[in-house]
Amino acid sequence: MANENNTLPDLKAIRPPLDINLGPTSFLLKVSLGTFSSSSSSHKSYYLTFDTGSEFIWLQCEDCMRHPNQCYRQIEPPYPNSKSSSYRSLPCNEHPLCNPNECIGDSCAYNVRYIDGSHSTGILAHEMFTFPSTSGHDENVLLVFGCGIDNTNSYLEDEDLKEAGIFGMGYGTRSFVTQTNSISHGKFSYCFPPVRQAAQGLPVYFRLGSDITYYSGLTSTQLLRYEGDESYYINLLDMSINNVRLNIPLSYFQKGGPDMGGCLFDTGTTLTRVSRPAYQILSRAMDRHLTTADTSLVRGVGILGYDLCYRRGNPASGHVNLPSITFHFEGNADMVVQPETSFYINSQDFDYEYICLAMGPSDGTRMTIIGSETQANQLFIYDISAQRLYFGSRDCSENP
Repeated sequence: MANENNTLPDLKAIRPPLDINLGPTSFLLKVSLGTFSSSSSSHKSYYLTFDTGSEFIWLQCEDCMRHPNQCYRQIEPPYPNSKSSSYRSLPCNEHPLCNPNECIGDSCAYNVRYIDGSHSTGILAHEMFTFPSTSGHDENVLLVFGCGIDNTNSYLEDEDLKEAGIFGMGYGTRSFVTQTNSISHGKFSYCFPPVRQAAQGLPVYFRLGSDITYYSGLTSTQLLRYEGDESYYINLLDMSINNVRLNIPLSYFQKGGPDMGGCLFDTGTTLTRVSRPAYQILSRAMDRHLTTADTSLVRGVGILGYDLCYRRGNPASGHVNLPSITFHFEGNADMVVQPETSFYINSQDFDYEYICLAMGPSDGTRMTIIGSETQANQLFIYDISAQRLYFGSRDCSENP
């Protein structure tokens, strides 16, 4: 068990499970936390959005139900932190992860806001988290997390959500990968199967440190870090359709000011968004390619957040005549996205087959955000200390 300064024991590799979510965020991480004596279980379990685009771990706590605070709707009751014997709020200004003079009463406070408009405010605390491991039994890890007492999300306010908060894996001292550095050694990996496969109950995990396998055939590019930004950026140079370069101007992908421009991988985002001027080139080229390769395609209206959509008559043809898309990153590092991942196809809800490019244009930020759908069947290894991102095509149903 970890001690109060968060020094971790020599654990077998912890291997937290990921779970599919058929909602705005595709993959959730299951966490168990707390120490409870009067419950049928010694801890409580929740699902948090697995997010490489932010650094902070938080979940909704019981005080969000007290007026005038607010909770968003979730399936499980908010975390009953007052009933956990291992919960300890951090005293104001007395812990390195506290922001100076940011307090609620005598406790350290936090306030996080996200690009989509959602936010959480609450108290910083120590709590015991429990994870499965390769040793075959659970391991306990003491973590600093946010106990959210005033929270909003930007979607699905009219139904109960599976996700109870955020599990931040981005740059920063509060990130899980940083707090567990003696286990992770600044490295983590994941491999998402396509959502349809994951929904069939295939086990999915993310791995840390020595539990990671570097397979042959992986390529790598430099991880970039910008001051005040928790996301993992990379230099995107161009894109291709079926190996034909689009020759997109480099300026369309370059990083500008905070939350402006650049390219990043974000597991907390489902749909890939391409910088609007670059997307206009991509969509025009894709339209020419598709209507030439398959004359039965008829342009349709966008659905489910997808912008470029077509319909064709049954019987369904699936991914026939649909191209691959390649992202060309700095260092001759190419990520090829196969049609099964880069296109959404629905032949069940219509009298015809509906096909959409599983990407869309970004908003005014001109950022290119590669979401979890596009990352499917690719193994990603983040080596933060070496500032490298390794990746390569894999069958993620094998849970590499």
